[in-house]
Amino acid sequence: MSDSAAAAAPIAMEEDGPVRSDKIYALPGFTEGYTAATYCINDEDHTLGNLLRWMLMKNPDVEFCGYSAPHPSEAKIHLRIQMYDQKSSLTALHTALDNLEQMTESILSAYAASLASGDFERSVEPSYDFESVNDRLWAEKEARGISREEFERKKREEVEEKERLEGKGKVKKEKGKGKGLK
Repeated sequence: MSDSAAAAAPIAMEEDGPVRSDKIYALPGFTEGYTAATYCINDEDHTLGNLLRWMLMKNPDVEFCGYSAPHPSEAKIHLRIQMYDQKSSLTALHTALDNLEQMTESILSAYAASLASGDFERSVEPSYDFESVNDRLWAEKEARGISREEFERKKREEVEEKERLEGKGKVKKEKGKGKGLK
């Protein structure tokens, strides 16, 4: 079988039966025996790419492993695996997927057990209505010596001064109205 024909062939998982034909395949350019190959995994993103890279790099037979997402609008990743001692990257990939599945099952069962036992810390966000928040903020200001009445008086004075200044500006604008350029 030629490299390009083999590249288009899906990679089957024997114990689970064949994977969807377009889910995972080796890209052209792999070496004989898959000692170095780039696999395309469809419908996946950085989540699986980084997990697989991490899991593969724990294998001492893996010389290099890296992944990339060819384009942000495509839901696929390219996973490059290079092996020491002419070992198969396909076998390493299967092992990494199995180990990842076991790790996920372990995390999920520990999470479910913790959830069922209620042995976790709860964080409840208090809910406030506007009035209670406003009252609390005013109490803090009054503790610092700022009375509500004094604050509101100063605010009214600021608004009145602003309106007075804006009013003067309107008068100036009106005086200049109607003058044309010569």
